[in-house]
Amino acid sequence: MTAEHKIMERVTSGIQGYDEMIKGGYFKNTVNVISGESGTGKTVFGSQFLFHGVQNGEKCLCIVTSESAESLKREMHSSFGWDFVELEKSGLITFVDITDPELRLQKTVDMAPMELIKSFKKLLSRKIDEIKPTRVFIDSIEALFLAIDSHYKLKTLVDDLFGELRTYDITSLITVGTTFEVESIVEYGADSVTRLGRVVSGNNLQRSVYVAKFRGSGTINEIRVLNISDSGIKVLDQSPYTATG
Repeated sequence: MTAEHKIMERVTSGIQGYDEMIKGGYFKNTVNVISGESGTGKTVFGSQFLFHGVQNGEKCLCIVTSESAESLKREMHSSFGWDFVELEKSGLITFVDITDPELRLQKTVDMAPMELIKSFKKLLSRKIDEIKPTRVFIDSIEALFLAIDSHYKLKTLVDDLFGELRTYDITSLITVGTTFEVESIVEYGADSVTRLGRVVSGNNLQRSVYVAKFRGSGTINEIRVLNISDSGIKVLDQSPYTATG
């Protein structure tokens, strides 16, 4: 298969209505960013992307930088019935979190930021080489970059990390919050950017989703309702500004 054909392969997200917005799925070998404030559904979005992969027999890697993986597993099981514990035992998914000696971000205040990111990159590469996943989810990337005070240096580090991810035969999904003003640089380096938010319409508070960027493909250029129910996330074919009920 030629490189031209390979780059056009699509990877479905498993999120009903969203793949329609991005014309069939993410391109393989790309880095895709989900940005939004806390509570907009970023972690659920990425977890559903992984759960869809393991249901298809794909190997997946999940790196959690801001909490323990056990918390994520419990939340996804109690909310949606996704049993990541059993899937991990089966070898289809591997979790790395802040309890890993190389990813103790909360205990590395004395480590130089550049060393921390270098350590993370080595960890990431080693895990991908060991596991050989087809999907990688990093939740959330801003924890790595908070101590970088130069925008130029931050852009260089983001580009370097994303470039490393693109060398593997994987499709990456990365979340970034909007609290620390890191997201614009992270978004700039990504192949696609999807923004999650909240919209007030009358007395209703709706979650919203739109595709801000998608290199190499057209998208549906609309803001739509992002609905989270007992079965997970789906995108509704309606505007959050007119949704009722």
